[in-house]
Amino acid sequence: MEEEEEERRSSLPPHNVVILACDATRDHNEVELRLIVSAIRTRGGILCGGDTLLVLGVLHTVTNPMGYQTKACADSFGGTNFWALEEEVSKKVDKYESMLQQSAEMCNNEAVIATNLEQTPLLICCKVSINVKITAGTPAKVVILQAVVSNKASWVILDRHLRRDLKFYMKHISCKVALISDNLSIEVPKPFVTNSSSKGILEQKFYSVWKTIQPSSNIQEDNQQENQTNLSSLMYSADYYAPVTAQDCSNALKPKSSMISSSPGRSWDYSILASDTTVSSSKQSGTSSKEHRSLFSAKVLAGNNENVFQHDFLEKPILCATCGLRSMFYIKESMKFRFSEIQDATSDFSKENLLGEGGFGLVYKGQLKDGQIIAAKMRKEESTQGYTEFFSEVHVLSFARHRNIVMLLGYCCKEKYNILVYEYICNKSLHWHLFSQPAELLEWHQRYAIAMGIAKGLRFLHEECRGGPIIHRDLRPRNILLTHDFVPMLGDFGLAKWKSNSDSFQTRVLGTSGYIAPEYAEFGIVSVRTDVYAFGIILFQLISGRGVLDEANGHHQHLLQWVEPLVENLALHELIDPRLGESYDIYELYHLARAAFLCVRRNPEMRPSIGEVVHLLEAGHVRDLAQQFVPHYIK
Repeated sequence: MEEEEEERRSSLPPHNVVILACDATRDHNEVELRLIVSAIRTRGGILCGGDTLLVLGVLHTVTNPMGYQTKACADSFGGTNFWALEEEVSKKVDKYESMLQQSAEMCNNEAVIATNLEQTPLLICCKVSINVKITAGTPAKVVILQAVVSNKASWVILDRHLRRDLKFYMKHISCKVALISDNLSIEVPKPFVTNSSSKGILEQKFYSVWKTIQPSSNIQEDNQQENQTNLSSLMYSADYYAPVTAQDCSNALKPKSSMISSSPGRSWDYSILASDTTVSSSKQSGTSSKEHRSLFSAKVLAGNNENVFQHDFLEKPILCATCGLRSMFYIKESMKFRFSEIQDATSDFSKENLLGEGGFGLVYKGQLKDGQIIAAKMRKEESTQGYTEFFSEVHVLSFARHRNIVMLLGYCCKEKYNILVYEYICNKSLHWHLFSQPAELLEWHQRYAIAMGIAKGLRFLHEECRGGPIIHRDLRPRNILLTHDFVPMLGDFGLAKWKSNSDSFQTRVLGTSGYIAPEYAEFGIVSVRTDVYAFGIILFQLISGRGVLDEANGHHQHLLQWVEPLVENLALHELIDPRLGESYDIYELYHLARAAFLCVRRNPEMRPSIGEVVHLLEAGHVRDLAQQFVPHYIK
């Protein structure tokens, strides 16, 4: 009898790993995943009894709290801060675990009616386990290829969002390949195994977390048996692993001593086998026996990068690639600094650290103990509006996190001192670069990029900020700071305010002469279109290189008095800054002048929204992209 049972077991096919690869950067819902898993189960020839379905979510980008995307790679230049990356991956794992719970119940059934590739009905045993694994890394196709090799997968099933790299997978993946179609059915472009080579492809390091999905009906039973079960086989992986090859796959089956390779490329591959004595400690720390992590630590990289993350300052993202200036990565809410911290950072507010003076007060450069460079803005003692402006700016800027907006790091209040602490922006203001003699000439492509950046920063304030639309009210070149990469940053929010229906009329006009919209100057009406008007003036300044008020010939002439006749006559070439000569794009000039002309209309209702302005400016880039696909014929 025992021999017959042994013979029956030996005749069963070996247990395989089937990988369902998803783009974890995109949102997936529970119904979608359940339908996909159901389609895989009922498609014969893919999943068999005892197999493991590994749901692999590839997280290739992470949304930065400042509003832009960063690469999901902690050790790359401009990549994501590791601790934020770890938090994002953990959230994704928990989310996928929750969404796959019902699918795990389905896969725990004893039998299911399925069809084979010839559509013949079959009654098969399909009791399979589901694991979820979220891997942060880029490019996504290399992450998937590495997972296929390391798990020796029999099938890889690609989410519909990953099919753009199908040719790559067909060439480099040796196992069978299937696709999820738009109607969530299964397509099989490669139902056979090949001898494809991945040599030279696996050159990346990735961070991952994975869990085994338990059917909810088994969780209580497992918890009761957990204390009675010998968990000496529990493996808690703590490696931020290097590129995987076929040799590495075989090494993974060796004892612990062989897991630590002496070669430089494998020096951070290691595992910890947890014995009975370590189970209790893992419970106390909240670590589940079903969760496996790959962790990045300074000790792991001790071979080549001993001091990579020795200081918190080194983890901060690059703000300016040219000078290497870094900034805070994430601030949940503005921090309250001690006055002594600001005093030490600015060398007791020394004259050497004085950057300038604005309507709010004096601005000092400083450096905190962690290396963060700051700009501390101190309220003038005699300023009657200082306190109001101070709390206005703290409140408004606590909601403003975008790559084109100067970040408020914190504030300080002590007796007569009110100080706002900003990230320091390294390359002066747009006003300095446009109108100062020592400044190098801003090239046309730089001006166009600056215009785009300002527009996107304003779009965030007007249309995307969580707290509601924010009106800047003092938009001008002096309040637009630049990095050495000429990324514009909107600053000086002392006059900024929330937009509401109850305060459209202002009894006192605030702002800078020349940039104030007519309805604001004449009637005190303020709205998001007030900022749009000021942006139109700035666009004309970027085109012409002229100040807002021309004092030539002994009288003051507003920029618009000179600009409007030229635009109406389509004499756009006369608008161009003469210092640029012929080095400008006429198509981009047209879009820039058109957007500016629409922004400065006297009737605010006739002005476009800032979102519409962004679309107008982006039309120039669409033209450049379209030209790549337009055939050129030579007669």
